[in-house]
Amino acid sequence: MNQKLITLVVAIFLVCTLAVTPTSAKVVFADVATTDATYDEIQYLISLGAIKGYQEKGKTYYKPNMSVTRAQAAKMAVIAAGKSPLKVSNSSYTDVKVGTEQSTYIERARQLGLFTKTSGKFSPNATLSREEMSHVLSIAFNLNVSDYKDLPVYFPDVSSSNTYAPYIKAIYYNGITKGSDGKYMPKGSVTRAQFASFIARAKSDEFRLALPEHLDSVDPTQVIGLVSVTTDGLNVRTKPTTSSAVIGRVNTGGKLSVYAVEGNWLKVSYQGYYGYISKSYAKFLEQEGSAIGPSIKAVKTNTIINLYYKPTSSSKKIKQISAGSTLSVYKEIDGYYLTTVGGIPGYIVKNSTTDVGGSSVNPPPSETDSDNNDPVVTSGTTGKVTVASLNMRKSASGSSATIKKLSKGSVIAVHSIDGYWAKVTAGKDTGYVHKSYIKLVNEKGSPIKDRIIILDPGHGGKDPGAVNSGSTEKAIVLKVGNLVKQKLEANGAKVFTTRSGDTYPSLQERVKFTKDKFGEVYVSIHVNSATSTSAKGTETYYSITTGDQYEEDKKLATYINNEIVKNADMKNRGVKEAQYYVTRNMIIPSVLVELGFISNAEDRKKLINDKYVEIYAQSIYNGIVDYYRK
Repeated sequence: MNQKLITLVVAIFLVCTLAVTPTSAKVVFADVATTDATYDEIQYLISLGAIKGYQEKGKTYYKPNMSVTRAQAAKMAVIAAGKSPLKVSNSSYTDVKVGTEQSTYIERARQLGLFTKTSGKFSPNATLSREEMSHVLSIAFNLNVSDYKDLPVYFPDVSSSNTYAPYIKAIYYNGITKGSDGKYMPKGSVTRAQFASFIARAKSDEFRLALPEHLDSVDPTQVIGLVSVTTDGLNVRTKPTTSSAVIGRVNTGGKLSVYAVEGNWLKVSYQGYYGYISKSYAKFLEQEGSAIGPSIKAVKTNTIINLYYKPTSSSKKIKQISAGSTLSVYKEIDGYYLTTVGGIPGYIVKNSTTDVGGSSVNPPPSETDSDNNDPVVTSGTTGKVTVASLNMRKSASGSSATIKKLSKGSVIAVHSIDGYWAKVTAGKDTGYVHKSYIKLVNEKGSPIKDRIIILDPGHGGKDPGAVNSGSTEKAIVLKVGNLVKQKLEANGAKVFTTRSGDTYPSLQERVKFTKDKFGEVYVSIHVNSATSTSAKGTETYYSITTGDQYEEDKKLATYINNEIVKNADMKNRGVKEAQYYVTRNMIIPSVLVELGFISNAEDRKKLINDKYVEIYAQSIYNGIVDYYRK
């Protein structure tokens, strides 16, 4: 009896062991290596039964770069969301046949609200756009879109008025997407590899990206002061620590409203949200924006009094001042004194103070020396100042004493350059300026000789960028970038590229690379894509940040864009402003070029043609030379 029981148990065990479902085993694809970035996500979706491969000549292919259609997206999303197909007797769409598998998944997707179109044509074979994808994922996986309505749209190419903006925000703040090179490309298509990643992230926390930090909108009624930045490229961070994320940079003279002082950090408003800057690189101004002058006398408080933001008791109370405190007075306005407490300016009631003997009068600041319009040229190179009030310092250091301030448009002699510092002469004075704020001009010979130019072919490695008909953005722009490099170097420029092969530097690494090489001009090269195949042409982007350096960006963008449009006979989509990560985080002239649309047959024919690749490269080269020549 015991022997029979043992035999039965073993038999049952063997049956259970052999009865493994197909989805529990890894599927080997000829075109997906185990080291590929999306390998685990693809296998995860296979285990759910949401995707399959293609059998061709005895091998199984996943076809990761193939665009996902609306019908495929409906099926994958319905299955991954744990829903069953829905059979109907009458189709909701004129182009979807009842009784087909395709119909059952599209009808269920319609019932769930995954697509915005509920009647007419569904267009099952049309490619799914990235903005449509955001809606599909948000609804299928209950992402609570309303929770993110007050948060900013991170991507510069997504307008807040875009119908899909709430859904794009939902998948961004849930760690499902981070875009590509700072863009979301809402009209672009979605590859099978990408969609596998997106669904896996939406379905399982295991695959989620690191969640972005939520920025809080400012409350303008709580402002306590105004500061002017005293250094170039000051980081604005998400938290009062040097390890927190940088959300922007502010140049010398940029003004920011202050909401709190937290140790060595100032809590400020930046583009409508709170951020932090180092207190060491900012000086407080009067509330209307003018510099605080010398003190005129000293007073002592008679009792505990309030320090107000404005000369009225109805304004924001910054802090309380204890009785017997001695304060410097800088101005008197309507019964109030302008003073400073802990470095923060504000107003106190005059009648609550008593004058004290002596004063703390400070000498008035010296006037800025005027610049000599005829600089002494000793090295064949001059510099044209591109920002207002550029500090010329005693030594090559941001903490060195300022000799004088140089006005925008001033031309100065450049003697030598070491890293980011240029030794210059302005008028009778010789000192150092940060070279990012001067346009270096060679008086003789090649206008680009010794200029340090950074070329950034977009995407690469695991990120193919836009894909169409077997062609990838990453391959096209690498070919163009390498040709531009050859042309620039042949004429004396020092050129560095963020990638020379099929690798993927992150956006942060591209910015760091540029700084480490002491770049003077940065050009990011891309190819565009859209759901509409009629979209075509060339467009070039620049970013606007605090300060006026962006005018140089716009000039560079215009020269390059005009050359491409003219030489490659492209539709001119214009020069545009957008807050792309790589351009907004540079303090040198920086642009992002979209050569043409890979999704448009006419543009694509040029993009993959070696003759036009040469034309694109020559045009970018010409634009850079034009910038330095004019």
